[in-house]
Amino acid sequence: MKKVIATAVLGLAISVTGAMAVDGGALFKSKGCAACHQANVDTVGPSLKKIAQAYKGKEAELIKFLKGEAKPIVDPAKFGIMKPQLNATKNMSDEELKAMAEFMMKH
Repeated sequence: MKKVIATAVLGLAISVTGAMAVDGGALFKSKGCAACHQANVDTVGPSLKKIAQAYKGKEAELIKFLKGEAKPIVDPAKFGIMKPQLNATKNMSDEELKAMAEFMMKH
């Protein structure tokens, strides 16, 4: 009986952990990023496609940029527009930043 309960608890813990995974796309939208960054078209900011191409193989650099620890590599001329938004991303957890970067890199 103890084995059955332990297995059930472990299964529940795994299910809850999976359900609590951070949704990078939802974060991207809720933080207002989608207002300036579209999937395939440059608008106020560069497109997600352009960002993904620039940071291909360098996801850690994208996370550093979002933390305010690295210079922009996609469109440095528009960095002034992004500066206020970095205040929001700097306060995000590492898990949230990783999830958002993964979402951005899928484009």
